[in-house]
Amino acid sequence: MAASDRVAMQLRDRPEYASKPKPLTFAPEATVREAVAAMTARGFGSVVITDQDERVIGIVTERDIMGRVVHENRDADKTTLSDIMTENPRVARETDDVVDWLRIMSNDRFRRLPVVDEDGRIKAVFTQGDFVSYTWPA
Repeated sequence: MAASDRVAMQLRDRPEYASKPKPLTFAPEATVREAVAAMTARGFGSVVITDQDERVIGIVTERDIMGRVVHENRDADKTTLSDIMTENPRVARETDDVVDWLRIMSNDRFRRLPVVDEDGRIKAVFTQGDFVSYTWPA
């Protein structure tokens, strides 16, 4: 089948979408220590920073914490997530095409993709691993 013949699959149609755990979300004024405690307890590699309407305004990953807190010898009890977050990260709509985002994430070299509903509220976080499994034969 040619690439132009492929049937588009929306992110929300992936089997793992429905079973994904609720993303860890925090307000921008939460501390790094609070986020790390939650990440550790749940085994998550990132937290999504949201406004009061659950709209994504940033993301903080383990790499951000290592580089912007540990490496810079900042106090995790005093450093807020807004101090270290990647602001306005790319977000996908749950109706977006899987292959489009697979290509974008690969080309632009980022590993976590917040997925939002039609109102822009956080629904899930897809990782590179979610997209890699899409490319495997059934």
